[in-house]
Amino acid sequence: MIVTAQLEQEDFDSIHDILFELTERSVDNDTCQYVWDNLPKEIQSTAIQWGTSDTVFRDQAYSYLKNEMENAQKNG
Repeated sequence: MIVTAQLEQEDFDSIHDILFELTERSVDNDTCQYVWDNLPKEIQSTAIQWGTSDTVFRDQAYSYLKNEMENAQKNG
């Protein structure tokens, strides 16, 4: 079964905060949506279950995105 989630402004805000912590840049909702769409399904599932403001989701998303950014810089 495929479950999709409609992001609300509070979800965009949480994703924005994670991205800001990583990049020190402000991003728009379209960028947050793109990031959400490309997160692993396990991380999305955590957000659907507990919410995007939950520490478990935020830590998982932060770690995943930080790792992706570091890999992109190495392979850059």
